[in-house]
Amino acid sequence: MHKFFLMGAAALALSACSDKGADADGDGKISDAEAATEMSAGGAMAMKPGLWEVKISFDKLDAPGAPADMQDKMKAQMGQGVTQSSCLTQAQVDKPGMEFFGAPPEANCTFDDLDRSTDGVKIAMTCKPSGPIVVKSKMDGKFGAETYTMNIEQNTEGTPMGAVKMTGKIEGKRVGDCPA
Repeated sequence: MHKFFLMGAAALALSACSDKGADADGDGKISDAEAATEMSAGGAMAMKPGLWEVKISFDKLDAPGAPADMQDKMKAQMGQGVTQSSCLTQAQVDKPGMEFFGAPPEANCTFDDLDRSTDGVKIAMTCKPSGPIVVKSKMDGKFGAETYTMNIEQNTEGTPMGAVKMTGKIEGKRVGDCPA
């Protein structure tokens, strides 16, 4: 499911589970333990298990280090979006893990903000997937049984083009049962 939410082109404010979100001790940092507690405290997701189709598109792109013609091509491609399909299991619905919201271990992510409920999420994270690349993402959205929508702001540093800033949307819809 992590394909659903993160790394849009280099690949997410709603109901809070608590007044402080995941930062239970109020120190301004979200530890792995605090993130796991917030994920489990949010309850089962409102989404129905099954085959989900997800479209990730970006409507704004700023890459000042890239030539204008390259930026135009990137904007055109990202505006069309990328569509992916993935199966969502009952176990993922009942107890979503960190990967559900775009933090697979290989992305080396830390959460700056994490607030999750049954039908919504607000996330800010910093990922350091490899080398000098640093991806900062802010996402918020609302989930239903058959559809969801997430807004995303993503700032990527350390690319050959320099800093790249993007804003966009992630839209998901359930298209049926998972293949047997």
